[in-house]
Amino acid sequence: MRSILDQETTNKSGNNQISRTNYNFAFLRRENFGAIPEYVLLILPKRKARNLLLGQIWVDANTFRIRRIEGVPIKSPSLWIKDIHITVQFALVNGMWMPVSFDAIATVRFLGQYTLTGLNVSAAQLSSTKP
Repeated sequence: MRSILDQETTNKSGNNQISRTNYNFAFLRRENFGAIPEYVLLILPKRKARNLLLGQIWVDANTFRIRRIEGVPIKSPSLWIKDIHITVQFALVNGMWMPVSFDAIATVRFLGQYTLTGLNVSAAQLSSTKP
């Protein structure tokens, strides 16, 4: 799981970006995040790669910023990982739109289920930012 995070932070070539180059999109529904309207889109990778997810994204209907990504890698990141479900949430922090939390639930062969949770910012930082 750590290798997936490392690829996210070091990959500058764009081969893992949420874009039409890497994904096909399908509109699923409209939801509200509190008072903020969002579009929920299905993301379908165009190729099998460890750094691409099959899942859904929640997009702010006003700013078109991705608020949440949830899915499974289209290709397993490791021989040892049987299943992995990833959720990344984004928010405005000190004027920058950035990932603020990461959750991964994985089934590791022969060892069982493990959960990795990361929080990039404190609740105080999030509450002090403007939406």
